[in-house]
Amino acid sequence: MAAKKTVLSIAIDKGLLTKLKELSKEKGYSVSKLISKLLEEALYLEENVFKDEIYKNIDWLSEEWKDKLQVLFTKVLDTTPDPVWIKDLNLRIIYVNQAFADLFGVKKEEIIGKSDIEFLPPEVAKECIYSDMKALESKQSSHSVEKIKAADGREIIFDVIKTPIYDKTGKIIAILGISRDITEFVRIQEELEEKNRELEEAYRKLQEIYEYDIVTGLIKKRRFLQTVKESLEELPEGEQYTLINIEISNLVYANEMYGYEFGSKLLKEFAKKLREKLDEMGFEYVLGKIGGDKFGLLIKDDIVNRSILKKFLNFVKSIRVPTPDEESFFVPKIIFAVRKVAKQDIPDVEKILLQMEDVLLHLREHAKRNFVILKNQPTIYRKVIEFEKKIKKSLEEKKFDIKLKPVNDLKDNSVHGYQVVCGFEDISERDICQLLENAYIDSVLKVVDQRVFEFIKRKIYPKTDKTIFVRLRQSTIDKVFNLPEDKITKDIIYIKDKSVFMVSENIFINNYSSILELKNSYNLKFCLDNFGAGNTSIKTLTRMIEHNLFQYLKINGSFIKTSINSAKRERILRGVITVSKEFNIKTIASDVDSEEILDFVKNVGFDLAEGEYIGEAVSLESAMLHLQG
Repeated sequence: MAAKKTVLSIAIDKGLLTKLKELSKEKGYSVSKLISKLLEEALYLEENVFKDEIYKNIDWLSEEWKDKLQVLFTKVLDTTPDPVWIKDLNLRIIYVNQAFADLFGVKKEEIIGKSDIEFLPPEVAKECIYSDMKALESKQSSHSVEKIKAADGREIIFDVIKTPIYDKTGKIIAILGISRDITEFVRIQEELEEKNRELEEAYRKLQEIYEYDIVTGLIKKRRFLQTVKESLEELPEGEQYTLINIEISNLVYANEMYGYEFGSKLLKEFAKKLREKLDEMGFEYVLGKIGGDKFGLLIKDDIVNRSILKKFLNFVKSIRVPTPDEESFFVPKIIFAVRKVAKQDIPDVEKILLQMEDVLLHLREHAKRNFVILKNQPTIYRKVIEFEKKIKKSLEEKKFDIKLKPVNDLKDNSVHGYQVVCGFEDISERDICQLLENAYIDSVLKVVDQRVFEFIKRKIYPKTDKTIFVRLRQSTIDKVFNLPEDKITKDIIYIKDKSVFMVSENIFINNYSSILELKNSYNLKFCLDNFGAGNTSIKTLTRMIEHNLFQYLKINGSFIKTSINSAKRERILRGVITVSKEFNIKTIASDVDSEEILDFVKNVGFDLAEGEYIGEAVSLESAMLHLQG
């Protein structure tokens, strides 16, 4: 063998490392595996003492390089940052590279000839020996993750590959180990797993928030409906349960008198007392909070008789909640609708609740009774069913249309914006608005919503700089509030900079905090629709103004028309408009259908107006012409 004193003059440079990387790509090996292959050749050369016959067919390898080859591979291995070592068949170390020596803070010669047990902790050495034997016994590479305590005290996690090395005859002569420091990778992976756990927990809590009412702890409407259906599914044929829709009709008054904190206390106390009474009576039941002031109750028994219901009413009348000053008590006033339900009612549970809500509205405004027992199809609900059938038919026959109604600026009669309205055959716009307001649980209206917002996003939004007025129903507000990834939510966020979202007084009162949060979170602009026809109080208006909640106030057409011949109503109307202007809220006169009404709304100071005299709702084709003009 030639003298090796000249070997140092060929120390590995960047060029050689680049070639090694290129060769690894060409061969399809990693650099570590390539080094392993080259090392096999080096050991074979060393075992055969570089006999001439090895190179008899390699003309291009000079004698000088034959002498340098062994040291060259050693230098290559010392340049890699990954610890590399070789053990003999007795599992004693016969070679380590510089990275391996640096890991333990010793010189190479201090490790050579030792076994793992002589310089590693016993538990670590045991794992290393086990993986060595596994590689030798299987006669193929083994893969393991090993923890090593470095010289500086750090615990380092290595991804270790151990490979048997064969000579030309197929005999195993040694075992090669190459390790990669994956400590940071494991740390990041553990952090990601922890984040995933945190996200799962957050998602679980969000699900609870979405499914459980934060004030009362009761399940919300969606979960209540699901549970009712599941309970009815288990009900034997011929048997019936009792479904009750309960409303605290004076909750709005409680909020106005004592504030929303007291209102929440009232709801919480009512729910608590109701559960205690139901437990005391021995009923098996499902109780949920299905609206701002409404509770749903399924009693798993047939109790539809007036004596029991009167006892139930008397119990509720006995509930007393101390007022904030602790000097008096507030008594929740309730009205409720009752109906027997059976297994065959499962598909119509949502509609039955809607039916009950219609009845409660009638009780609250007109009737002197506190409760009503419903039959299967009361007259009050038949119109809703008729509307729904017509809407479904229109959707199926593609006769559903979306129209635009102009909203004009009264100063110069220019178009300020367009109100989006839904067009169905054989259903008037007024009836549609009522249906969209009340029938918020029917899936057919979800389809309507999807088409409306998709239409605005694709057709109107790109082609106009005018304001787009569009109604928001209860379920749509819930969806935006709870499901930010839902398509309707994404469409609403997409069109928000040009859109004003119209909500009725009832929706506003029942969803005050949700609407406020949506405004603050997504910067949505709102219009209080049909003002003057609902139950908005001075205190509610004050809160609305304090939080700059509405940018538009659309006043009920009937109130406007009756104000023409009533001096007192006209003064009230002027007062509302004056307050609105003071706080930069634009007022919209609705249902302007004659020149007389137009002159009146201009005279009292309205900013905007809509109605038949201003302009009828136009079809999609006409709308495009308006938008382009």
